[in-house]
Amino acid sequence: MMRNLLAFLLILTLFACGGGGGGGTKIVVTGRVLNVDTGAPFSTAATVQTSAASSTTAVADGSFTVQADSGITGLTVLAPSTLGYPVFDFVFPAKTLAVSDVGDLWVGPQKVTLRGTIRNAATSNGIAGAKVSFGGQNGTSATDGTFSIPNVAYSNANTASFLGLVGQVTANNFFSNEFTPNGNLAISGTVDIGEVLMTPLDSDNPPGLPYNIWGIITPSGSASGTIVTLKNTGGTVVRRFTVGSDARYQFWVDPAAYRIEFQNGTLTAPAQNVTLSSTSDVIRADATLN
Repeated sequence: MMRNLLAFLLILTLFACGGGGGGGTKIVVTGRVLNVDTGAPFSTAATVQTSAASSTTAVADGSFTVQADSGITGLTVLAPSTLGYPVFDFVFPAKTLAVSDVGDLWVGPQKVTLRGTIRNAATSNGIAGAKVSFGGQNGTSATDGTFSIPNVAYSNANTASFLGLVGQVTANNFFSNEFTPNGNLAISGTVDIGEVLMTPLDSDNPPGLPYNIWGIITPSGSASGTIVTLKNTGGTVVRRFTVGSDARYQFWVDPAAYRIEFQNGTLTAPAQNVTLSSTSDVIRADATLN
């Protein structure tokens, strides 16, 4: 009788401590997993793992929701096993919000290292400590402005999606900027994008802002002709954009809260709410039609 009572108390203790899986505050991490070989979600589910839990992606749009410990700084993505892709680890700034989004995480049949140099557009000096993101991977520039980001998804067989990826760089006291691979392909496992210029906030010639809300429509084969409608919080149409063959849309609008809607014939994507806090903000809101 005493043995049974002790066993019962032990089970209660384990449940109180989270069953031995670690304590602490739990959060929910969301995002999308995309295949750089096709530019679209996988046709069968991929697996997303944190130290706290494991989940699978939605086939329709590659989205995922997985539990994690508060303060999480990375997760692991496993593509469908039939493809034989390598395992991809993603590292990012600590996430502590109850629901934290990590954006689009790209995986593929190969991995490359992305490198380049972040420079001050006014002085040509390298910028130290700039935050660089590309394909879901992140890095920081060194004292001379150079950066190197390993484990970036790549496909030797189909480079179109990789070349269409857009990276972002941010740094204190500079306007944020975006970059692409500029047509550069991998050589011995490395893609060198060259220089990325950043304009100081106090420059007499700040960069033009042709858009501050933009995104890419997938699947790319259905993107052309998509009508992207931007509305204010009152539901009034502010802008409309017809997507072309590049599968991309963009708007330039004043800081405010907006709702973005997507439709191409019978195909639609979930509407998205975005908020621009200042004219220097640039928000990316991709959409998947189904």
